[in-house]
Amino acid sequence: MQANKPRPTSALPKLLLYLLAVMLGGALLAPPLFDLGQSALIWLKSGSLGSSGLGQWLLKEIQRAHFTRYFNRAVLICAIVFIWPFLRWVKLDRTLLPSWRPVSSGIKQWLIGFCLAAGFLLLLGFVFCKAGAYQLKPQVSWIKISEPITAALGAGIIEEFFFRGLLLGLLLRTMTTRAALLWATFIFAIVHFMKPPDGWQITDDQVVWTSGFAVLTQIAKGFGDVQFLLAEFATLYAVGWVLTRVRVQTGALWAGIGLHGGWVFGLKYFSSLTVYQNGWLPWIGPNLKIGLAPLAMVLLTGWLALRLLPSHQQAD
Repeated sequence: MQANKPRPTSALPKLLLYLLAVMLGGALLAPPLFDLGQSALIWLKSGSLGSSGLGQWLLKEIQRAHFTRYFNRAVLICAIVFIWPFLRWVKLDRTLLPSWRPVSSGIKQWLIGFCLAAGFLLLLGFVFCKAGAYQLKPQVSWIKISEPITAALGAGIIEEFFFRGLLLGLLLRTMTTRAALLWATFIFAIVHFMKPPDGWQITDDQVVWTSGFAVLTQIAKGFGDVQFLLAEFATLYAVGWVLTRVRVQTGALWAGIGLHGGWVFGLKYFSSLTVYQNGWLPWIGPNLKIGLAPLAMVLLTGWLALRLLPSHQQAD
């Protein structure tokens, strides 16, 4: 009688430990990173480089960078530094990632996803403007789309490769499709939700070695705000759910990259054109990713995408 093969060890605990290490590492790294930025600011002001074009740009960037921005950069650095030992720990191989071929059908899926996401989100923004929740800025540049396009391509490719490629591949290795979908969506929403409330900031003279943990405390408080949870976390969860379902159905990352990029493009482009009017939460927030109305639009977009895209989903 042949012995049963041992069940693969779940990658979820390792993944959660990686995320915890990234956040704690970011909290510890943020204060010295801030001190380094302040030292660079003094050096640029006193040196000849500060008068050059590059020096002026660096001065401007450092002067407008608050501590929370250093915290975000510290978390990103830790995520990059810790990713290699994490990948060795989970024994990464090519089978975790979906195939990119065929490219022709992949580009078609990308176009479907991008047009659906960007089109419906901008249509929602138009409705918001008509309702008076937003108004156009005095001087609008309709053709200034380089920044939204760059952000859309960057976020779509990098985040889909990590969340729906690597992360989901790890979870599918040791879980049912349903369980992997739920956990991948939850982690995606949590990671994007982990930021301090808008308007909260630590002044430069208040930064100490524990300031990174003060940021973590503010992030944790956000989970106690029911209105904020309904307005933003629910929308983030819906976005993650749609992108993960699309990845499972198509067996590829193309459509998810298109949808993700389309939402980012619509969000950035609309924000560059308009100004928010207060008093509309929880239905309409200060941008197109916050509120119950954007949540409904994300679900509608996902519903249409899943019906227009091909299915290669295998039974569990």
